Amino acid sequence: MKRIIRKVTSIFIATAIVAAMGLASLAAENIPGNGNVIGSKNPADPVEKTLVIEKELTVYNPDTTEVYAPNVTYNYAIAGIDANKLVTDSDGVSARTKEGPSGATITSEIKWENTEKVQANSTGFSNTKNLTIDLSSVTFTGAGVYRYQITETCSDKAANGVTEGTIAEVRYLDVYVRDPRTGETGYQIYGYVLFENNNDIDGTDNASVEAAVKTEGFVKTDSLTADSYYTYNVSVTKTLVNDQANESHAFPFAFTFTKASGVTGDFNLIASYAATSATAMDATVSTTIAHNNTVTYTGIPCGTTVNIVETNDVATATYKVTTTGADANIAADDDVLLNFNESTDAAAVEINSNAVDAAGTDFDVTFTNTFELISPTGVAMAVLPFVILLAFGIGFMVVSTKKRKEEQA
Repeated sequence: MKRIIRKVTSIFIATAIVAAMGLASLAAENIPGNGNVIGSKNPADPVEKTLVIEKELTVYNPDTTEVYAPNVTYNYAIAGIDANKLVTDSDGVSARTKEGPSGATITSEIKWENTEKVQANSTGFSNTKNLTIDLSSVTFTGAGVYRYQITETCSDKAANGVTEGTIAEVRYLDVYVRDPRTGETGYQIYGYVLFENNNDIDGTDNASVEAAVKTEGFVKTDSLTADSYYTYNVSVTKTLVNDQANESHAFPFAFTFTKASGVTGDFNLIASYAATSATAMDATVSTTIAHNNTVTYTGIPCGTTVNIVETNDVATATYKVTTTGADANIAADDDVLLNFNESTDAAAVEINSNAVDAAGTDFDVTFTNTFELISPTGVAMAVLPFVILLAFGIGFMVVSTKKRKEEQA
C-alpha cells in the first residue's frame, strides 16, 4: 500500500512539473498583452483579421463652423519589414519581431474634395477618415510578433493650402499571433499595436513606449500635429446715410480672391445672403448688398488676398464712401466720391490675410454711402442769410458815403 502511494505521488509530482514547464514555454512563446502596451486582447480570445486606423485633417477657422475641404489625396501601402526589434511586455517577457508575411492590404486612397464640408474651429477640429487594414489573406507560420510598415504619400498638399504636420509619413504595425487552440484553424491574431517609430519596445519602461509614439493612425498626439488646413472669413456690411429712397436697393460688389504664392488648387467658399457659393481663388465673384445687410464668405484659405470694390448703379446719386474695418490688415480709402456706374480703386478695400500656415481671423468691413444734400445755387443754405446781410450792409455804406459827399459839395 505504501509503495502504491509513493508511486502515485511520484506520478503526480512529475505531471505537475511537466505542466509547469509547458505553461512556462507557452508564456514565453505567446507574449500576453498587458494594459494596451503590446496587445489589447487576452491571447485566449482571437481578434478580427481586419482593423481600422485613422487619417486626420485638422481644420482651423476663427469661428466654429463648416467650411469646404481642400482637394487633397493621400495614398497608402503596407508591407512586412524585417525589423528584428526587441519587444518586451510589462512582465519582462520578450520576443524579437518577425517580418510580416505578404498578403496584407490597406485602403489605397483617402481623399478630401472641395465639394464636401468639414468641421472647423479656432483650436483646430479633427476631421478623420478611416483606413482599413486586412490581414485575412496572410498565412502566419508561427506564433510571435510580426511587424509591418505602412507608408503614406501625398504630392498635392502645398498646392491646395494644406500645411504638413509634424507627424511622420510612416507607421509600424505590430501583429501578435499565437498557436491555434482546439477547434481553431491556423495561427490566430490576438492583438495589434501601431507605432510611429521603428523602435525596440520595452513595456517595463514607459519612456521606451513613449519614444516609439503609440498612435491610432496618421493623427495628432499630445506632442505632434496632423496635417492642417487654415481658413478665415470676410464679412462686408452695406449702410446708406441720407438716402431712404434707395435703402431697398442692392449695390453691386466685386470680390477678387488671389491665391497665396505656390497655391494652385481650386477652392469653394460658403457664402451668405445675396452671394452665391463661390469657386474663388484667382477669380472675381460678383454679388449685391442692400442697406443694413451683410455678405460673408466663410472658409477662405489663409494666405489669400481679397480685394472688394463697390459700384454705384444709382443714376441720380453721388455718394461719399467711407470704408471701416477693425483689423489692421484692412487697407481702405475713406471719404471718396463714388459716382454713378464708376468702379474705382478709391472705393476699394484690400484684405491681406494671415500666413498660409497660421490660424485665421475674422475680417469685418463696412461700406457707408452718404448722400449729402447741396443747395440749388451751390451755396449752403445755412450761410446764405449772412451773405445777404453782408451785401445789404455794404450797399448801405456805399449809399451813405455817396450822400455825404454830395452834401459837402
